Amino acid sequence: MKYLLIILAIVVCSSMVSLYYLLPSDPIPARDIALHVNGHPISYENIEDQHRKTGYHSTDREGDIDSLVTKQVLINEAQRLGLDKNNDFRIALKNYYEQSLIRVLTDHKLASIEVKITEQDIDRYLASSGKILTFTTVPLEEGEPVEGQSQQNSVLFDDLSESFRLLLTTLQPGEQVGQFETGTEVSIIRLDKVGPANDSEPVDYDRDRIRQQLENYQKSLEVGRWINGLRSKASIIEPDEARNK
Repeated sequence: MKYLLIILAIVVCSSMVSLYYLLPSDPIPARDIALHVNGHPISYENIEDQHRKTGYHSTDREGDIDSLVTKQVLINEAQRLGLDKNNDFRIALKNYYEQSLIRVLTDHKLASIEVKITEQDIDRYLASSGKILTFTTVPLEEGEPVEGQSQQNSVLFDDLSESFRLLLTTLQPGEQVGQFETGTEVSIIRLDKVGPANDSEPVDYDRDRIRQQLENYQKSLEVGRWINGLRSKASIIEPDEARNK
């Protein structure tokens, strides 16, 4: 069972194996080598990294070493079978590289975004609890609103999804904001009115949690706008034959 869990962890953490092939590594000084597995050195730093992954509360150093040995043995066997030269592996490695590059870029962008949530922002969120919000969703086609397909809803604020609560609480009646999916603006959300609800008590939300959620929402909104801006500037050419399929 223990080895089964180790193998499962290796599959889940396949990104580490991908990095193993993708990034060249400098030779490990002999004094830093803890052991060799089939001629491959495992350093004390490798063991420490493994220990951090399993959690500092763990004292099972032998288990950390055991996991590294098992991983290396499996890598060696995959290499022996030539799976590292398999086209499926190359495609998976390419996809992982691209996803990692996008993740690093997104993290870089997030780190550059400064968001300031005021006490008034939180108060407005809390004040919406227990009230009915009426809002209209207008879909976009090629960046243009399609008013004929707009839909109006009246929903108790606390029954809305977290993302919609965060979106609507930033608006005053009559204001609107774009809704993004993977960087593409897909619709416009307009807040029409806020009214009382019968037999509904406000929810006692935690202010610190609301602050963090509002910060995350504002950052995600900025990232969505940023990606949408990149798309609008991109040169996208679609062959006629592809368009007609």
